[in-house]
Amino acid sequence: MRPPSFATIFALTALALGACDANAEPPVAAEPARASADEPRQTEGPSDSVDEPDPKPVTAASLRDAYPWLSGMDADLQVVPLSQRFNPPAGYSRVSVGEGSFAQFLRGLPVRVDRTGVLSYRGRRLSSPSAAIVAIDVGERNLQQCADSAIRLHAEYLWSRGEAQRLGYHFTSGDETRWEDWQKGERYVISGSKVERVRRGAVANSHAQFRRWLDTVFMYAGTRSLRFDSQPVAGPIAPGDFFVAPGSPGHAVIVLDVARNEDGHRVALLGQGFMPAQDLHVIRSRGDHVEDRVWFVLPKEGEKLATPSWRPFSRGQARRFE
Repeated sequence: MRPPSFATIFALTALALGACDANAEPPVAAEPARASADEPRQTEGPSDSVDEPDPKPVTAASLRDAYPWLSGMDADLQVVPLSQRFNPPAGYSRVSVGEGSFAQFLRGLPVRVDRTGVLSYRGRRLSSPSAAIVAIDVGERNLQQCADSAIRLHAEYLWSRGEAQRLGYHFTSGDETRWEDWQKGERYVISGSKVERVRRGAVANSHAQFRRWLDTVFMYAGTRSLRFDSQPVAGPIAPGDFFVAPGSPGHAVIVLDVARNEDGHRVALLGQGFMPAQDLHVIRSRGDHVEDRVWFVLPKEGEKLATPSWRPFSRGQARRFE
């Protein structure tokens, strides 16, 4: 693949500035680009919770095989599976999903039992519409935002399945980075006015090194790049699909679970990251567009999906990772 020019990377950085896209920058920069004052973001403040039955928690250590990133977190952290934390609304039941599928992986996501308030990557409390916090690290830089959170879950699923060689994501410029190339030592460097792909890194095999590659993805990817790695959802929306409004600013939310009633109406648990980089959280809201404050009514053709952090998404903005 021909390496992108410096002008391409510079344009990528400029276009990506905006909500959940403020993390694109030249790869040699020490800190991620900052959001401007007029960009939407979550602010510091309190967050309340949604009352649900109290399932029996387990330790993070007990789930490390299924969710490898937990190896880097407190082994004694108390968590419960997402599917135990949130029951479907009355009259609804969860849709069937395949054994070993991305959907099943999402239903088992570890959810913290110690707090529902969202913290930024700096550890600051944010006023976010959170019903629960997924126990997954955010990193120490302002990188893992909205589109990145969806990518993170998809990438971790394939890693947990032993299918990491399938992993590849695009930057906003359209250039692709693949884990297997990074694993062999591919890196980006700037030489004068050019950005080149060179073989200069050490051979990478660990999950920690995989996590470093993902930070590189997050630095360059955003809501505009998701179209390169996904396709429109033609049939029913399923766990693992996501809604994305590409742009500067732009936003994305991921469908974590889906339930339906006898009339065929579907509702979904939605997860999001946001700006600044922050805990991946299950979204809560109020109104006719949501059941039990967390199960969002999924849109049919011509309808909208309303969420509290962004303008309503259209049905046509539903996408699925390839």
